[in-house]
Amino acid sequence: MTAAQPTRAPSRSSTEGGAEAGPRFPTGRSRLNLPAAWPARRLVAAGALFPVLLALQITAGGGWAPGERFGWTALVVAVAAASAATLATYVPRAGSLTRLDLGCSPCAAVAALSVLAATAVLSTAPHDVPTAILALGAAGFGLRQRLVNAGACPTPNARA
Repeated sequence: MTAAQPTRAPSRSSTEGGAEAGPRFPTGRSRLNLPAAWPARRLVAAGALFPVLLALQITAGGGWAPGERFGWTALVVAVAAASAATLATYVPRAGSLTRLDLGCSPCAAVAALSVLAATAVLSTAPHDVPTAILALGAAGFGLRQRLVNAGACPTPNARA
């Protein structure tokens, strides 16, 4: 060996009795409901909801004022994106055409209400950056609730 070549310790593979790298969940899948794993219908729903929610939230926040505050506008865009993603998580997966993907009732209600709460917070102080940050926190909470905890609650059928 020369000094330029690094030495590596031999690694054990899973076939040699070593443990697999990374955390494993009991189901063999991650518990996250990440947008990268979403079906196309959810992505389309998020894309369709975004401009509607953006217009609604800008109107609730005092109307469009391009020269007023760029930070406020950027925050409202982020609030609308998080709200659209939250509502898109309710779109049914393939195979269940009309049954909404709710998870458990309390989690589903809190996440949906966070979209309304974010819009209501924006309406309290027009063009105010700290208020928009608070609205982003509300929308982000709802999105996190749907992405992380959507399947964590027991359903009524599973309790029996």
